Amino acid sequence: MARAPVRRALGPRERLLDHQAGTAFDRLDMTGNEAARTLPAGLVCHRLLAPESRLERLDELACRELVVDGSAVERIGDGVRVDYRLSARACHRLKALPAGLRAGIVDLGDCLALETLPPGLSPAFLDLGGCTALERLPDDLALRGGRLNLRDCALIEALPARGRVAQLDIAGCGRIDRVPEGFRVTSWIDVAGSGLTALPAHLAGIGLRWRGVPVDARIAFRPHELGIAEILGERNAERRRVMLERFGFEAFMAAAEAELLDADRDPGGERKLLRVILENDEPLVCVSVACPSTGRRYFLRVPPHVATCRQAVAWTAGFDDPADYAPLVET
Repeated sequence: MARAPVRRALGPRERLLDHQAGTAFDRLDMTGNEAARTLPAGLVCHRLLAPESRLERLDELACRELVVDGSAVERIGDGVRVDYRLSARACHRLKALPAGLRAGIVDLGDCLALETLPPGLSPAFLDLGGCTALERLPDDLALRGGRLNLRDCALIEALPARGRVAQLDIAGCGRIDRVPEGFRVTSWIDVAGSGLTALPAHLAGIGLRWRGVPVDARIAFRPHELGIAEILGERNAERRRVMLERFGFEAFMAAAEAELLDADRDPGGERKLLRVILENDEPLVCVSVACPSTGRRYFLRVPPHVATCRQAVAWTAGFDDPADYAPLVET
């Protein structure tokens, strides 16, 4: 007679006892647990859920799915085997992962202390977005055709020499300036803020994105070719916002003959509040200011309800009420 699956939920103050390590759990839920710092060695669990828990280390564990998002975990040791999915998103103390990790889905987004990845990593989906301390990818990283997310991993300088993914996100990776010939992308690549200046020939025909918004090569790499009428005529609001960002607010305001809403002066010189009406979207309102130290002029987008230059500048500094904004020196 088959044994019924063992499911257990630990309360916030409960610990799993050592003698329970021999139990094969179908599901062990430790969400928000504050008592356990580790788990008994040799634990076997189909699905282990420990998000927002106080677990600090895992040394010997076998499971199909391990979820420790937002936990205090610092180390997942070499004795841990995860067969299907490891999710450790926003584990800000995590520094070590098991060598030879074979999980098909690995989500390490926003693991701020993670500086290196283990050898033998071979996922289909690998999310490293926001891992700002990560400096490089393993030489033997074997990607299995899904997605690689490196968004805002600003220290990473290079992609693997070989590999194949459907989707690649290198937005905010300013040091990545090439995609190796042996690295293939079959669906789309997000290039916003990366070092790429054009798509390599071996990626011709794939989709381009700019922080999630589908764009074409002109928007991504040659924004100077865009025209004012084209930008104003773009019906998709998200795509038009990217076009505006790439074209430049200052150039757009000048070419579109923006309406002057307000003008005054500060220590940097003249300030102007300008508006352009956009179809199917809120108006584009920008304040033009100059740096008192360098004289360089900046165009800053502000909410459409802003009516004065002073209110606009206060909003950019985080003040809803202009009366609360009184800087001694503006630089």
